[in-house]
Amino acid sequence: MSVVNIGLIGAGTVGSGVIKILNQNKDIIEKRTGVRLNLKKIADTDPDRKRPVRLPKKKLTTDARELIEDDSIDIIIELVGGTKIAKDFVVGAIENGKHVVTANKALLAHHGKSIFALASKMGVEVGFEASVGGGIPIIKSAQVGYAANNILSIHGIMNGTSNYILSKMTDEGSDFDDVLKLAQAEGYAEADPSFDVDGIDAAHKLSILIMLSFGIFLDFGKIHVEGIRGITPLDISFAGELGYKIKLLAIAKSRADGIEAGVYPALVRMGTQLADVSDAFNAIYVVGDAVGPTMLYGMGAGMMPTASAVVSDAIQIAKEIGSYKNSPGKANNSIPRFYDNTKSRPLIKMSDTTNKYYLRFQAEDRPGVLGKITGCLGRKGISIESVIQKGRHLGGGDVPVVIMTHEAREKDLLSAIKETNSFLSDKSKTTFIRIEEVQ
Repeated sequence: MSVVNIGLIGAGTVGSGVIKILNQNKDIIEKRTGVRLNLKKIADTDPDRKRPVRLPKKKLTTDARELIEDDSIDIIIELVGGTKIAKDFVVGAIENGKHVVTANKALLAHHGKSIFALASKMGVEVGFEASVGGGIPIIKSAQVGYAANNILSIHGIMNGTSNYILSKMTDEGSDFDDVLKLAQAEGYAEADPSFDVDGIDAAHKLSILIMLSFGIFLDFGKIHVEGIRGITPLDISFAGELGYKIKLLAIAKSRADGIEAGVYPALVRMGTQLADVSDAFNAIYVVGDAVGPTMLYGMGAGMMPTASAVVSDAIQIAKEIGSYKNSPGKANNSIPRFYDNTKSRPLIKMSDTTNKYYLRFQAEDRPGVLGKITGCLGRKGISIESVIQKGRHLGGGDVPVVIMTHEAREKDLLSAIKETNSFLSDKSKTTFIRIEEVQ
């Protein structure tokens, strides 16, 4: 039986899960693969902190370079996070001829192209299944399962924290701030939840799926990103009355003139697969021209699901090592192929996209206001599907007016909203949310 030595950099939550799986499932991994994964060294800046697993002291070091420069180590698992130190570790490992496994979506979203190019040059693998969807095997599906397809669209619930918050707000009618505090208390949200609730984490993951699905490395800063801080119980209630739920979606669509890509809250019709994804679960809905609509579902984060994906990458690389070890250029089964570019397939501006929309205006309760709103929309070529106006009072005051539109160009919608804001009493509360009609 061949033995493959592994060096683990970062023994935090996910790293502890990796250690647990390698200890607990050692025998079954060997029986299935014919390979023994030997965790030879572990690097962590705080080896004495409490962990759910015991770390053998003889394998511990605080210096990651010891692992990177150890000629006997075949695979480096990087789990430190961030984009600066992690990049140094990953690049150093590749330059030393080592294969790399990482869960670091931010690193790949910002520096993936150069990392994959270096790995290709050095003839080593980069496994990154855990970077998107935790334990959901979406990376391997994109690389192999959908390889025969022209990918038409991707709709993903890719951030468990945001989905947990929106699920709680929907089920309990609670405010965002109250549910965020609960999510932090229960360990679903960080003390600084910005990456999760502002859509950045989901956008990192989306950029990786775009690499694999469309062969393009996008400038991450150009991807349209919105979060869920502005979603209110009122909008969730109206969406429910109209037959929809609000989800934070990461979306990519293939068009003849380019790629649409963005992360934003969207109305999803009740009873569909994505609408039914609740709590901290993730789901990724992919449509291919040959396979049709498919969906992968599961825990998108957490110690064990993410560690499962990390170890699966290590297993795959370990199984292949014997056939190309010390043979630069023979590997790279996992390296994305950038066969297209942003000149031939540009990123389409959100203002040039076409969608159906949910609109909520705060309008003064007096005759003629609704007519003025619908008139503004009509002048911009936006047709109306339905209208809800509630809360009429004898004493007047502001009331919510909710309008569902047919498909319209976003720049026309924004122009119409600008015009309506010129006469609304509370223009700051004008809300628009895109509607995504997926099965």
